[in-house]
Amino acid sequence: MTLANRITLLRILLVPLFAGALLYHSESHAEGYRGNGWYYAAVGLFALAAFSDGIDGYVARHFGQRSQLGQILDPIADKLLLVTAIVLLGTIGVAGKGRLPLWFPILVVSRDLIIVTGTILVGTRMSTYQFVRPHWIGKVSTFLQIAVVLLGLLLPGNPSTKPVLWLAGMVTLASLGVYVARGWHLLHTSYGESHGT
Repeated sequence: MTLANRITLLRILLVPLFAGALLYHSESHAEGYRGNGWYYAAVGLFALAAFSDGIDGYVARHFGQRSQLGQILDPIADKLLLVTAIVLLGTIGVAGKGRLPLWFPILVVSRDLIIVTGTILVGTRMSTYQFVRPHWIGKVSTFLQIAVVLLGLLLPGNPSTKPVLWLAGMVTLASLGVYVARGWHLLHTSYGESHGT
């Protein structure tokens, strides 16, 4: 296994540690403890995981360690970290400081579930997974979601973060529309070819 893939696996292992730290922070506050040790641990673990994302990409590119396993693991690791953070920050939030509005994690998770379902549907009809090829709006959506997570961790409940939150929500919804349209086009094309039209 390459060094780049090992770093990616480390990022996957950091996800439950980050989630555990945030959950323990919430539990300790519910029990009356007002320290922020678990909170700082959660922030540090998320930062380490996010930093490792850049490192494994750099190692893969500059040391010729690109692999099929890496192409599978890297987006899984990214999505796992991002969705876990968004769901936790939208449900339990940062104890004593605030949380993301519930509509945001619902939107993000729904988008991803619809895209995965569409990918499977298109794949069974066409024996291909073109549907999941990245589109620029998907990348912008991911960037804004990361910004929301950072703001949700560092400035939870702060009204000044609302413009970024709403922008991220609109772009996430727009990206869903783009991917659904691409999937619909692929399905329509597949149906036409199979019926000779």
